[in-house]
This record gives sequence, structure tokens and C-alpha cells, in this order.
Amino acid sequence: MPLKQETLKVLVADAQPLTGWGLQHYLAEHCRAEVLDWVNDTDSLLQRLERHPETDLLILEMALPGSRGRDGVHMIEWLQRNYPRLKVLVYSVMGAPLMARATIKCGASAYICKRSPLGALDEALERIRRGLTYIDPNLRPQRHTGRPLSPTEIDILRRLSHGATVGEIAERTNRSVSTISTHKRNAMQKLGVTNDAQLVIAGMLDWLGEL
Repeated sequence: MPLKQETLKVLVADAQPLTGWGLQHYLAEHCRAEVLDWVNDTDSLLQRLERHPETDLLILEMALPGSRGRDGVHMIEWLQRNYPRLKVLVYSVMGAPLMARATIKCGASAYICKRSPLGALDEALERIRRGLTYIDPNLRPQRHTGRPLSPTEIDILRRLSHGATVGEIAERTNRSVSTISTHKRNAMQKLGVTNDAQLVIAGMLDWLGEL
């Protein structure tokens, strides 16, 4: 649904306070948008959404600390179910096209890499106002050429690359260890690797755009 009002009401969720401060000033000056507040974890995010039901747009980093057991694509899916009117713009350090498409598939309206020029924010917000989606054209070329990974597989591999164990991922995402193991095995088959060490050798972090 297009956003008709002149000034967008925005909430920023990012672990870096400077990002919230910077977006507050840039959006007000260039994008006809008002940052109502910014938060740095999932617990505060959900509290602020309850407090600011008038929020039009959430600008979200993919990985946030918090005790709610949701981040990344799972957070976007949860928001779509519980706040269907809310638009989500992912503003992330990760610059992989596959990750961008996964977030759009889960319900996000836009995906921008933080390394891109600020003008990408202007373009994204104008498209969001018209009810359209936007993927940053400056994302690095995709290296993965096999079968596409699902959003869940991408999220699990991202967590593994940050040092989480299968058991920890299962606990945090409220899934069974066997389910996480199956997703991991399927993803590794698609990438053509056979063990955890090969994920790094194959350039997994670079493939996700985090290097």
C-alpha cells in the first residue's frame, strides 16, 4: 500500500547509536521523514512499536542483540504477521544480492548496503511511498551460482559464520536441532562444501557480503 502522507514516521533499529543519529538528521533534511526514535536491540524495538503504532517505516539492521529470539529474516517475517501496515527498509553492512532478495521475499520493502551512497536512501523511500520495492543497485556481484538458498538457510549460515553452534541457533530461533541441522546440510550441498571448515575456505563470509 502506498504511503500518502507528506512526512514518513520512522523508527530505526541498529546496534550502532551513530547510525540512528545520522539517519535522524539525513532523513529529515533530504527525505521528508521524521525519526521518532532509535533502538539497539530487539526487546527495545518491540516495545517502541507498541508505543508508536503510528510508525510508517522501520529501518532495520539484520543482526540485533536481544532476548526475543528473533533477528534477520525471522524478525521481518514476524513483523509482517504482527504489523502488516509497517514497511521495513533493511539498512545493513551485508552487501550480498542473495541476502537482499531473501529479505524482500520475506516482506521487506527495500534493502540497502551501508557502504552505498546516501542517495540510495532517497530512491528507496520514494519507491516505498509508491508501494514499490527497492534493492540497492550498488550491491556486489553475486558469487553463488548454484541452486538458490532459502531465507532460512541464509540466516542459519550467517549465524554459523558468526560462531553460533547448531544447538544455539535452534534455541534462539525456537526450532529443533534436527531442523537446523537439515537446513545446514541442504545449504552446504547447494554450496558444494562438505564441512564447516570448507565454509570459510569457500569464502562464505565474502559470499554473504560481510568482508
